[in-house]
Amino acid sequence: MDRGLTAPLSPNEEVTLRRVAYGIAKSEDLQPSHVARLKRLTLIEDREGTLFVTQTGHRRLANAPVRRLDNAPLAIDDSVMALAKALKVTKL
Repeated sequence: MDRGLTAPLSPNEEVTLRRVAYGIAKSEDLQPSHVARLKRLTLIEDREGTLFVTQTGHRRLANAPVRRLDNAPLAIDDSVMALAKALKVTKL
């Protein structure tokens, strides 16, 4: 079995993987150590300076539980938590 599917990821690494998948962050805005580990696990790859999720990464995301933002671990930054609270208040 592919190690990228089974290796434990920290909450921060999971967030980085999702940010790459959703295209919401530039490479230089991501934590280099998280990017390096995700590359080693073949979950992401760099193509001409742009990060992409690999097939293994997509399979990992498809099987990963979706975390709730209102009780997320500290890996989620303050801006995301503020958005989650605003959405909860507006009942979207």
